[in-house]
Amino acid sequence: MDAFLLNVSSFPTAIFSTGLVVVSGFWLLTLIGLFDIDAFDIGVDLEIDVDVSQVGGIAGLLTTLGLTGVPISVVISLIVLNSWFVCYFATIYMPTFPDIISILQFAINVAIAVCSLLAAIPITATMIRPLKGLFKRIHQEPLRRSLLGTGCRIRTSRADSGFGEADCSHYGASLIIKVRTHGDLTLSKGDNAFIIEHNESDDSYLVVTEEEFRRQNKSE
Repeated sequence: MDAFLLNVSSFPTAIFSTGLVVVSGFWLLTLIGLFDIDAFDIGVDLEIDVDVSQVGGIAGLLTTLGLTGVPISVVISLIVLNSWFVCYFATIYMPTFPDIISILQFAINVAIAVCSLLAAIPITATMIRPLKGLFKRIHQEPLRRSLLGTGCRIRTSRADSGFGEADCSHYGASLIIKVRTHGDLTLSKGDNAFIIEHNESDDSYLVVTEEEFRRQNKSE
């Protein structure tokens, strides 16, 4: 037991031990209702049917690493946990060097910490894969509702009743969505529009011009 406590409280395992304490506190507060599981989410926790090139910033990085589809709080917790396990067992089997080459020992410990974090990413991506379908069903409808009333910019040569795509921002993530207009309305590339309705049959969004959107709001 003493050897275990010494290992988890020594560098580099102590880094991830501290992280475990933080995430454990978060989940404890979540269980008693002081936090929500999505408290630290930034709008990139959904598995959106777009290519990596269609999302920007942090969303694009997480998509590339396979870490989308579940809340970011779950991703971070699993990365910390997996890093701790890898680091703990790596330090157990890593030989120690005499004090005369302590600098070498420090460099090895730093390398263990970095490699543990890097190794935890694909492990976490594999672990969350079975959870993506569950969280997608839970969050898909809130995402669609949250986009209603959001502004977007047409990115294709045109947008009409049968064709069109637009860029929109959702909590910092840049999304590309299919858009449609009603009647004979045709929008051109670069035009601003507002989302007013979601069509489940083809997963597209009905958009109107800014003037029409404001007119509808005033009439309500």
